[in-house]
Amino acid sequence: MISVIQAQFVFMVEQLEKLLSQPVPEKLMVRIECPLPAIHLQGFLAAQDCSEKAFWRDREGDYAIAAIGYSWSEKLFSRQDLTSAFTSARKLLSHLPEHASNHCLCYLSFADDESSIWPAFGYGMVILPLLELSQTRRGVVLGVNLRSDNILEYQSSIRKALAFITALNYSPQLFQTSFTFQLESYQPDANVWYQLLGKARHAFVSGALDKVVLSRETCLKLEGQLSPLSLLYTWQQENPHSYQFLFQGQGQTFFGCSPERLVKRLENIISTEALAGTIVRGQNLLEDSRLESLLLSDRKNIHENRLVLDDICHQLQPLCQSLEADRSHSVVKLRHIQHLRYQVRGVLNHDVCDEQLLDVLHPTPAVGGTPREEALSFIETNEPYARGLYAGVCGIVGVRKSDFCVAIRSARLADNSLMLYSGAGIVKDSVADEEWFELDNKIATVLDVLDRQQSKDCNSSLMAACPGR
Repeated sequence: MISVIQAQFVFMVEQLEKLLSQPVPEKLMVRIECPLPAIHLQGFLAAQDCSEKAFWRDREGDYAIAAIGYSWSEKLFSRQDLTSAFTSARKLLSHLPEHASNHCLCYLSFADDESSIWPAFGYGMVILPLLELSQTRRGVVLGVNLRSDNILEYQSSIRKALAFITALNYSPQLFQTSFTFQLESYQPDANVWYQLLGKARHAFVSGALDKVVLSRETCLKLEGQLSPLSLLYTWQQENPHSYQFLFQGQGQTFFGCSPERLVKRLENIISTEALAGTIVRGQNLLEDSRLESLLLSDRKNIHENRLVLDDICHQLQPLCQSLEADRSHSVVKLRHIQHLRYQVRGVLNHDVCDEQLLDVLHPTPAVGGTPREEALSFIETNEPYARGLYAGVCGIVGVRKSDFCVAIRSARLADNSLMLYSGAGIVKDSVADEEWFELDNKIATVLDVLDRQQSKDCNSSLMAACPGR
């Protein structure tokens, strides 16, 4: 199998070398591609040692993309940069053959105030891969996207692609990890958490807030080497109906396995959802069914979910010819928890673009709160850490189709630390102990995976270190 894959890359090298002696095409982009045999994208990407890597997979498993090197990228410093970046992305994609099926990858932070942004990533980025392994139901394709603005740009893109191919490692290293971990800290810790909920209650009583989503960063100290792609792959096996994403910053990696769609667009048809309201899974079918029934009839969770639904519909209505939501909520079941969900579908007005959708939807009350501005202000003032990309946006943007997820169930690897993120929707009936327990439940799946993957000679684990788990 490896020899077949190598042979296709050799063929790609031959095609690229031929292009060096040919005139520059009269278009902004050139794409050459060839088929590959079935390949484990995460394993192949994990084997590569480069600072320009990214991965994204949709929730249904219909489309996945592994990027090695960037043909074009644009950094975003605030929400106001989104229109310019997406316009540039669409312009480039429109010059590619079969541009309707080509995409750029992107990520956005939760908020764009300076105190909320992780410096290693900035507010956001839009990326057109240089080497792109894309997987659909039809198979795997290797594509190379070349900038051809002028002869210098064109030849530089070709040489950069050749350099990446020359440095490729063809031996997948997905499961070669050796590490141990232990709990280092919580931000906020339990005492500060109770104080935050006290402040939120005052805001509810005064009428300033209806809901606010408060979150926590759980910091694990690592010894040895952890593979984020190995962790991500196993994480998704535990919660299969989830998006996967991975982006690299300056010496850091942000990745996750999110069940929550922000918005998906196919031509002018959109789908989104209100995913809010949580309860744990049962230990057996009978208990799980009982807990599901409790969730479906729980006043606090129904209220929390309805606030999200109403806000989404209110924000989207002016952009749509028609908009409809489920008549009643359903339940989404994950490995350790289950959520209430309303699905929403709509037909966009003429010329509504992706950046307008993101502008009105992000961040939804499922990760921020209501009223939106007041909730975001409360979070900025009171949360003791920077959310960065947690609860931000990760996805693909294209001409015909775009798909964006909410970057929850996520983690950040930085040096010898792994930060795990979780949040809880706080309303007037919330109980501090129960919400703290919900934060634990939302990182329980990834902790289980870490506990199984860590070195067998480890004497301690977070599973034992976290009371109540």
